[in-house]
Amino acid sequence: MLKIIADETKINEKSTELLVIGCFLNEDYSDLLDKFNEEISIAGKEIISHIHNFGILNELYTFSKLPARKILFAGLGNKNEFNTEKSRIISGKIIQYAKEFKIKELSIFTFNFSKDIIESFVEGIILSSYSFEKFKTSKNNTIDKVSILIEGNTKEYQKKINEISVICQSVNLGREISNLPPNECSPQYLAKIALDLKNQGIKSKIISFDDMKDMGLNGIVSVGGGSINSPKLIVLNYEGTKKEEKPILLVGKAVTFDSGGISIKPSDKMEEMKFDKCGGVNVIAIMKSLSSLKIKHNVIGIIPTVENMPSNSSYRPSDIIKMYNGKSVEVINTDAEGRLILADALSFGIKQYKPKLIIDMATLTGACIIALGNNIAGIIGNDEKLIKKILDISKVTDEKMWQLPLLEDHHEQIKSKNADIKNIGGRAAGAITAAAFLSNFVENTPWAHLDIAGTAWNQEGSLSKSYNPPGATGFGIRTIIKFIMDEDV
Repeated sequence: MLKIIADETKINEKSTELLVIGCFLNEDYSDLLDKFNEEISIAGKEIISHIHNFGILNELYTFSKLPARKILFAGLGNKNEFNTEKSRIISGKIIQYAKEFKIKELSIFTFNFSKDIIESFVEGIILSSYSFEKFKTSKNNTIDKVSILIEGNTKEYQKKINEISVICQSVNLGREISNLPPNECSPQYLAKIALDLKNQGIKSKIISFDDMKDMGLNGIVSVGGGSINSPKLIVLNYEGTKKEEKPILLVGKAVTFDSGGISIKPSDKMEEMKFDKCGGVNVIAIMKSLSSLKIKHNVIGIIPTVENMPSNSSYRPSDIIKMYNGKSVEVINTDAEGRLILADALSFGIKQYKPKLIIDMATLTGACIIALGNNIAGIIGNDEKLIKKILDISKVTDEKMWQLPLLEDHHEQIKSKNADIKNIGGRAAGAITAAAFLSNFVENTPWAHLDIAGTAWNQEGSLSKSYNPPGATGFGIRTIIKFIMDEDV
């Protein structure tokens, strides 16, 4: 695993494969460069004078005239325009460079000592270090160690670096599982991963297909019944404080492959439907981080996991399902399966654990992509205070979200002539009517729903970011962990 160290070593004394120096436009770095050999200092000043744009990287070999083998000058652009997102992007570019040139260890001279910039810089380092290579015979270079050269209290910085490392390694875990193909990652395999969390201070429980039938979790049973890979309900329990404190409930949709069922999808891009498990995988990744971060809240994670396949045992359009909370649902389209499994999981979580608030995460609707594009998640719910808090944190993490309304009109769209509600409400406001459906299963508990269909993996229309390698992004994990870390939640 990549180690990031806060290091007090002086810049001209650091022995390293690669020494990185960030350079703002029109800033004077003479005092810094004069600490080096005169020849290196002159060459460095010349290079910096030609770095005019953000993201430009220029290298300088030292030819053994410094303990550092090579210097990399990184353009940071205008100092007044530099922010946390640019910090992530430039550190990601630096890591990409190091991987390309097979550098195992590097040192970075910090150009800004603010807490937010250091945090985001570390985030960019760890997030960009990930790549999905499980099935490749030839692996890319991995970086073993990054030293961040800091003037001051390195113990304080190291503590924050360690915290950010835990959060970002959780993101990379979520990416790794989400990137797995469906022949490797079935509901049973996700359940096995969840059971392994017992060693991370988490209590794990798996509810089987037969037990779900007996319990009346018919939404999950119906959706998962068409596959030879039987559905599971994963329940994770983290106790970070007194048992009597009501828990935070996290619910995540984990469809390990979504063919659409009887309402089968077009073949174009169907291979991307391995990513329909990202919401549930995110919840697993979040739960894994809680013990290491010493979170002082009780948190329940519930992940309904199914494979949505057509067969002689599949559920059908026009089926009517009696859900866990007793409401009846008419199935109009079997490709609107995520809301069915989430609905049962929400009802189950409320009945069993009486949470103080609920957050669900799901690659729920293509309609959300039509509304907001591939770089913004939709957030909808019944509690403005909860939604605002998540939105405020998302601005810090730069995991962009936009609140969509949930009005009586949207509830009208999902009324059924043959049952209490139906599982789709037509083309209009599709992301919102999906949330309207879920709202029937949260009672009066404060609830926020994150539709991450456009942001959960890099797809057509996704912005290219140095710290988001191809495949799953782990979108939302950093935001929700930081939300849970707040002691006032």
